[in-house]
Amino acid sequence: MKRTIAVIQARMGSSRLPGKILEPLHDDVSLLAYQCRRLRRIEGVDELVIATTQARRDNVIAALAKAEGIRVCRGSERDVLSRFVLAADMTLADTLVRITSDSPFRDPDVIARCVAEHQAHGAEYTRPEAGHLPKGLRAEIVETRVLRQIDGDGATTDREREHVTIKVRENPDAYRCLTLAFPEALHHPEYDLSVDTAAELDFVRMIHSSLEARGWPVDTGHICALLAEIAPARSAQQGSAS
Repeated sequence: MKRTIAVIQARMGSSRLPGKILEPLHDDVSLLAYQCRRLRRIEGVDELVIATTQARRDNVIAALAKAEGIRVCRGSERDVLSRFVLAADMTLADTLVRITSDSPFRDPDVIARCVAEHQAHGAEYTRPEAGHLPKGLRAEIVETRVLRQIDGDGATTDREREHVTIKVRENPDAYRCLTLAFPEALHHPEYDLSVDTAAELDFVRMIHSSLEARGWPVDTGHICALLAEIAPARSAQQGSAS
């Protein structure tokens, strides 16, 4: 039976907000810990692992993984592609789910649907259709053999090694690619739930506290509904302040 593994790529280095993934989202729960707890059980996924670097500053990520009961794979800081191949070797994965650590609200149900459709269609690479979900809530599924092929290709560039799946995305005719449609209510590419600045960190904290105050679950549908409610007000406030 094929093994499907979800891999969170994580490191402490960040040019604009160093250590952001260990900043608290709420109470004493960091962005990375929150994400691990949300994604440790995804239908159709056999295991969740963290792929970090061998740098000393990333020892804290390894310690967090141990505390959360999640296996960790450590490899090159810049060659993220090789880290994913190492993670596949460690877990005997046939299929990988690529997850970035700066987006705490990744939705297990979105990932589960992508995995199921990927397997049903015998795809080599699967993602939601462009514009169908907010940034930071999308998912990527890729076959390990595809990443091994790219990793072993001497023509693979540093950019392709850093961004892991970009070679597939930029050459879709060379692979069996599948894009999935999602309901119109989720078509909000203008929303960004990833964190790269202090302002974006404050924004996701506000999203979490607002959902909690309403008693709403943290899923893609409720996040989009919340943003549709508050985004016009935020835009008006920003306009009046300018």
